[in-house]
Amino acid sequence: MTSAYTSNQPALLLPKLKDDCDVKSGNPGIWDYQAPKAFNDVASSLDYKAPGEVKSVSSVPTVWARPLSMEMALHNDAYPIREQMITQWQGMLAALALAEVRNFPIKAQLVELGVKKNTHVFARSLYELLPDPVNTTYTLNNKHPWEDLYIFTWNNQPVGMTSPSTLVVPSEEGIWEGLSWWDASVSQLRSPHNYLNDTEKGQLTFWLDKLRKEIRRHNGDSRAVDRIIGLVNGFINSLGVTTTPNFQFSDNPAYFEVEMNRGALTALNLPIKPESRESNVRIVPSIENQPNVPPLLIIDPAIATAWNEPPQNICVYEGKNLAAFRPGDLDTWNRSRRVVCLESKDLFLPELKFIDQEGILPGALLPEGSQNLVFNNRNITPLIPLNPILLNYFTPEDLTKRIRLQFVNNGAGGSVVRISLTLPLSGVRGGKAPQNFFLVKEYPLKEENIIREVPVLEVWPEFRAEGWQEYYGFYYDAENGEETFQVNFPNATDVHIFKEGQGSYQTVQLEEFPAFIECKDIYTNTIGLILLATPEQINLTGNWVVGVDFGTSFTNVYVNKNDQITESLKLENLHRQVTSVLIDTRFPVLFEYFIPESFIPTDKPFPMSTVLTTKGSKGVLKPIFDGRMYIPASHRFKPQQTWIKTNLKWQTDNLTDNQLFLKHLALHISAIAAKNGVKNIQWSLSYPSAFSPRQEQNYAKNWQKITKELEAKTNIKHNSPAKDDPTYFRTESLAFAQYFAEYEDENLVNTTCIDMGGGTSDISIWQDNQLLHQCSVELAGRDLFSQFIKINPNFLKKLDIDPDEWKILNKQEAFNAKLDVWMRLEAASWLERKRDLLEEDQEFQGLLRLMAIGISGLYFYVGEILAVLHKEEKYTLDEITPVYIGGNGSRLLHWLAEGGEFDRNSEINSLLSQMMSVGSGFTDTKEPTRLSKNPKDEAACGLVLKDKKLKGINTNERDHVIAVENCEIDGTTFSWQDRLQIRAQTISKYQIPNLTQLRLFLDAFHASLDDDDLGIDGIKGLERYEFKKEYPDDPDHEYNQKLWRATTKELRDCLNSIQGDVDNIREEPPFILGLKALLKVLAREWAGR
Repeated sequence: MTSAYTSNQPALLLPKLKDDCDVKSGNPGIWDYQAPKAFNDVASSLDYKAPGEVKSVSSVPTVWARPLSMEMALHNDAYPIREQMITQWQGMLAALALAEVRNFPIKAQLVELGVKKNTHVFARSLYELLPDPVNTTYTLNNKHPWEDLYIFTWNNQPVGMTSPSTLVVPSEEGIWEGLSWWDASVSQLRSPHNYLNDTEKGQLTFWLDKLRKEIRRHNGDSRAVDRIIGLVNGFINSLGVTTTPNFQFSDNPAYFEVEMNRGALTALNLPIKPESRESNVRIVPSIENQPNVPPLLIIDPAIATAWNEPPQNICVYEGKNLAAFRPGDLDTWNRSRRVVCLESKDLFLPELKFIDQEGILPGALLPEGSQNLVFNNRNITPLIPLNPILLNYFTPEDLTKRIRLQFVNNGAGGSVVRISLTLPLSGVRGGKAPQNFFLVKEYPLKEENIIREVPVLEVWPEFRAEGWQEYYGFYYDAENGEETFQVNFPNATDVHIFKEGQGSYQTVQLEEFPAFIECKDIYTNTIGLILLATPEQINLTGNWVVGVDFGTSFTNVYVNKNDQITESLKLENLHRQVTSVLIDTRFPVLFEYFIPESFIPTDKPFPMSTVLTTKGSKGVLKPIFDGRMYIPASHRFKPQQTWIKTNLKWQTDNLTDNQLFLKHLALHISAIAAKNGVKNIQWSLSYPSAFSPRQEQNYAKNWQKITKELEAKTNIKHNSPAKDDPTYFRTESLAFAQYFAEYEDENLVNTTCIDMGGGTSDISIWQDNQLLHQCSVELAGRDLFSQFIKINPNFLKKLDIDPDEWKILNKQEAFNAKLDVWMRLEAASWLERKRDLLEEDQEFQGLLRLMAIGISGLYFYVGEILAVLHKEEKYTLDEITPVYIGGNGSRLLHWLAEGGEFDRNSEINSLLSQMMSVGSGFTDTKEPTRLSKNPKDEAACGLVLKDKKLKGINTNERDHVIAVENCEIDGTTFSWQDRLQIRAQTISKYQIPNLTQLRLFLDAFHASLDDDDLGIDGIKGLERYEFKKEYPDDPDHEYNQKLWRATTKELRDCLNSIQGDVDNIREEPPFILGLKALLKVLAREWAGR
């Protein structure tokens, strides 16, 4: 085409031509049709000298100029900028081949000109001016090969198209932003060679090889096909790949969003599938074989610079390398859940929070440099400002070593903490050694980032053992609110968050010891980490027999370790104290809401009070969460509080508290056992023979259920006895006897053993190591002491106790529990200091008299038992027995002894021996009472002893109690010497028509005190009680009559409550029922009520 700048002078629109060219100028202003050869001749005839120029010669007068220019460049060796055009062509082919490998944002769109020409003007123009198909590499059925084309876009902007003569045509100035071999300065593609790693070169070679094979299959012009294949071969050779692996093509048949299926363009349809190879940016963890923890990949372009590697050499994931990475890949990969991908900046928290105290985190790991941090001239303690995800891959110790803190003055009066983090990545070196990547972030120290106070923060237990999955965490903000931080325990399986008053609390259960604690602000944003040192790993191999004496007032535990050591269980401190908080804050909250760190008294914590705290309960019967052993101190114990539960042993209406106490006890024992390397625990349990059959069954089954649950969570083999196991499920009386026979090496030739607890006294009678009889009677510490003080609380003044806070304890159980604690912790000291000073005090004498009547009545009952056993020809001796007495109730003997210390020479011995003699009818041989060396340890200790064989101890035959008082139950009469064997299923009426034996006892008691030969001076009888009659038929004195009427009435009230199913009613001797009624009446008289 020609044009004119003036009306007379023509100007050809061609640059300078070569002298020998065949091109002639046409007529000005007139379109002239030329064959394709003409355009080729133009290209060959141009005298074009512009070295380094990359833009096309724009002298082809057609709308198809760019693709025809590319055709001429590839098919005409004389094309002026042929090499530059081939470079661009190669660059586009490489982009298509590696589109999936590099994750390029390239798409294709089909343009069918034959279809669109009828609706689009421009399409019609293109269609009418279709180039001649002289150099096409393929043909189409019934279509012009140029009629169907594909347009390529990059980031949704056109960058090229297909051509039947060259396969692809890159745009003149397409914007391939992000493509490493695109030169933005000239908006042209360059050769890709220097931007590909060896793997990518191999992948491109593989793709090009498939391309050249595909070109020959589509009936193209042979010369054109040979020309393009030659160019492809040259491209392949230039890549220098000697061996081509067998790569895979994309699994997506429409990877470019349209399937390219026109002729040889089919070869462009599938890019190379990324090679699945090891990521070079994967964190190399120090924690191996973590289930459900995907690999962590760190994305940072700076990795390439740090390692002096081109980004295409650093594989990220799924064959994609750093050069191919796109921001959208993060979401795609993270959604797959097969890996976790993070940019390096996301490993750091935005701010550095710190506590303005040093040494405030005694249970935490702190990195190097922490001790040098100062703000406002005060040493500070930082919360570690890192993403907690790192603790899925590093142990706390390993991560701590990889962090370094440096205090820096920024020169402007401010302070900065520089945090360095060394990450071991899989790297590009090969082999197993990781390749480090170093990260640094600087945090200015700010006033608003100060944390003024720390919460109470605890983890229990502090050890690890294979299979142990029972850990608990505790948080209390100490009512500091926004002055402190909140927490999240990672991987907690159960979380209980609650508020009481101004305090915020959290209790959690975990299956493994936490590696860290996540600190939160009031908006639950993570503000830092507290790293926790990994506890020692315990190897479980040992065997323990654990004896548990679950008592009314106190519970005791002994262990037999590997059949070598027998001792009271040592309550080790298994706490990880994370924060340093004042003892006055920390100790009470641990006692009431969590697990005590220390037990009272610290030198001998067992026996411990049988008391439960339910503070903060969530109501699902879980130990620790809903109820815990409570270790009361006498000065702060308030059993009237609704969250304090006592009398757990004898509860019948609500077994929840009972079970919670036992669950925590069993868990605590198991933890101590695991800490000591124990793999197998044989539980040995005692119970009072006063338990009804149903209570025995329930108690055994409760323990079996508790230990079965524990076994699943602790990996300790728990063997809990059934009700019919005579070796490991024994009455308290039998366990008690075993203790005296074996631990204190006392003989059982003819012996009575009395285990006097808080609620029951367990009695066993022995002859020649043979058990003759055992029973449990509800006459013990609470009936022989506690109830008297409850009835007359003003007496507490004499014990140096203010009675006012005791008078509000309306429930007997609460009062008993508080007094039990005082007796355990303070009574011995009081007896030593004050007892003898009050010996002549009338009120104190009244208390001693009540105690003496009760204990003497128990000995009288033992004497009656001996008489019956003798009658039954089981006890063959006609003499009374010595008595071995123990249990926490046995300490009451010290109150009756001069000097406040009972021994075999105490005068009360004479009275007790005399009472047994009167009850049995045998001669009083002045048998002593032997007080245990370890009161309340006896049953628990006896449960784990077995060397000395006692006969009859393994019998399961029920040993019914002996009545010792005439009675009638639903029409069945029992003589005072009968066994109380009730054959009926239920009881509706229980009567004791007279108290003959009780009267006999009380008379004998006073007669003994009046006996000068016995010489009992420390106990005074009832002042108005008359025990001597001139004639047997004389009526009782007035006081006696009044006393017995009141006792009978009190007894009747008691008997009225003994009704219902026999299995739910404890066997209780009528004599003991009468004695308890008498003691209650006398206690009221003593109190002036």
